[in-house]
Amino acid sequence: MKRSETILVGIGLGLLAIVASRIGWATLFRQLKTAWLAIPVLVALSLLRLVLQTHSWRVALRKEGVTTTFGELVGIRLASQSMGYLSVLGPALSEPMKIKLLRNEWNASARATLVDTGVYWFSSASVGLVGCAAAAMVLGGAHDAASLLAVAVLFIVLLALLVRKKSLLLQLVAILRKRAPGWLKKGAELEGEIRSFRTRHPVSVRWMMFLDLICQILLIAEAAVVLSFAKLPIHISTLLGIEAASRVTKIVAGWLPARLGADEGGAAAAFAAFGLAPAAGVVLALARRSRDLLWCVLGLSWMAWRSRQANGGKRREGVLLACKQS
Repeated sequence: MKRSETILVGIGLGLLAIVASRIGWATLFRQLKTAWLAIPVLVALSLLRLVLQTHSWRVALRKEGVTTTFGELVGIRLASQSMGYLSVLGPALSEPMKIKLLRNEWNASARATLVDTGVYWFSSASVGLVGCAAAAMVLGGAHDAASLLAVAVLFIVLLALLVRKKSLLLQLVAILRKRAPGWLKKGAELEGEIRSFRTRHPVSVRWMMFLDLICQILLIAEAAVVLSFAKLPIHISTLLGIEAASRVTKIVAGWLPARLGADEGGAAAAFAAFGLAPAAGVVLALARRSRDLLWCVLGLSWMAWRSRQANGGKRREGVLLACKQS
């Protein structure tokens, strides 16, 4: 681990310790003891979400002429998300890693992968925007209006960038003209192909959007499960508000490895804002972290197994070539 990453992990652990001390260690452990049975349920919900997300990705890949097995796609998704989750780069690492691990024609794999990611982000931002509206109705205080408005604007800007048809990079190339570097021109061409995907395959995009909205519902269900095990009241408006806060935390704290401390602090603050026990928010964040770390173990194990398989294949080819030459 690099020195900078070690420092960031230390910062994350410090944030977690501060949150726990503010809540009270005894209260936190009591809530954990009450809700620990929620973790298997969260794993089951996450497994279903993994299947749906992978199927959505597979739909996009097939439309771009990329074929591979469903199990291979699951392994690639887990491995790439694990690396992004544990590093400071997040999606900047996980998305290119998905494309590289596919081992197919790069442009086709990139188009399909980025389309799938864009559709998922659109569904996530849409639910986040609805969550802001729900939170405004529940909280209703003037002191929360500025924060909710800022979050809503963030989601609206993200949705506008995702839904626009014109390429941003193409406009930049037009401004630079002859001074535009080659890599920027290629990027603009790729972005144009990605943005045209929904006009070329409208039925597929609608199906992918439907699958991703189900994934968003499953995420909301995770919060409902933890609230149920913690014996706290469950209201759909509160759940939507909590999920909106969770999405903001992911955006803001994506530079922290595993968002250590940030997830717990954000969840505790969101629960407190809605009049719920902050300790229950920390329990939700820790339960999700346990689930995510399990996927990391599986994803990294799959990547190590695949690497051994590839190396073994190369050794067998070398032996066969040596035998033929002799």
